[in-house]
Amino acid sequence: MEFGVFYQLPCAVDQSPAERIQDTIAQCQLADELGFDAAWLAELHFNPNFSLLSAPLMIAAAVAQTTKRIRIGNAISLLPLHQPVRLAEDVATLDVLSNGRAIFGVGRGSMPSHYHGYGIDQEEGRERFIEGLELVLGSWCQEDFKYQGKFYQSHGYRITPRPIQQPHPPVYVASNSADTFGIVGSLGHSILVAPTIVSTQGALDGLESYRAELKANGPAASNAKINVNVPMHVAATEEEAVKGFEKTIDNYLETLRIIGQARGASQGSSRASSLTSKIVMEEFAAVGTPDQVSAKLEKLKKVYGPDEFMCWFNIGGLLTHAEVESSMRLFAQEVMPRF
Repeated sequence: MEFGVFYQLPCAVDQSPAERIQDTIAQCQLADELGFDAAWLAELHFNPNFSLLSAPLMIAAAVAQTTKRIRIGNAISLLPLHQPVRLAEDVATLDVLSNGRAIFGVGRGSMPSHYHGYGIDQEEGRERFIEGLELVLGSWCQEDFKYQGKFYQSHGYRITPRPIQQPHPPVYVASNSADTFGIVGSLGHSILVAPTIVSTQGALDGLESYRAELKANGPAASNAKINVNVPMHVAATEEEAVKGFEKTIDNYLETLRIIGQARGASQGSSRASSLTSKIVMEEFAAVGTPDQVSAKLEKLKKVYGPDEFMCWFNIGGLLTHAEVESSMRLFAQEVMPRF
């Protein structure tokens, strides 16, 4: 089992954006030292209470310079909002900066405010995503790449620098609907599952389709992995862990509800309307002492059958830097060795 750390990086009105970003870089450095396998950075826009990560690859570059072995990925790049050739160049540059440690996490995104802010019709999101992914992969792998699509056209180019990893950095696709799971499997890519967005049954139905398509792909898909995002907080006592987690999860859920009311409900905000901290802790979060967190991960392992867990240590952003680092240390020292 591999373990990563995940950052969405919400910033409350009484918090400093600069301090939140610097704390994240420091925590990624600690994750590297503690033996975590990956650091994942979200991409979200226009709402600091929900996320400061409008330009995650810039922070990823900083993380690359302060770490030695941990892989660095985006979870996820909102591909329909990007010029795909430029995104391919940026990720390739990150791969060079990190000496071959970049991971490419990608998806469409479901928040209407993102598409509205970028002036892009959300109804075009799926087609733009498919074309964009073809362009990114072609840019990495071909010497004189030409492309003719509905939204993007190119007449032959070769990006530079080329990624160190060949044929390209690992690709992970976020999947929140049954048809998307199957498509990702047919392409042979790894998959990102977020229980905060998709229900347990929805994920299980989707993963069944994903695994069937992977099997049909044969050896070409043998390196594909299932990665499940797990909100968590680890402390010396159950009382301390629950108290800290309830504070931060309540802030996350309330922010999601406000977003849904402000500009139409995204999939995540629709699901949030039915969630409480108690439901989150019972269903898919890992909160408590190291023994309790280990037991919960064993349960989630049986449910989802993942290859990797993405650990979300500060889901609502209200835990202090010291609390997050303490939780990370306990997890790395007392939970990770059991897996």
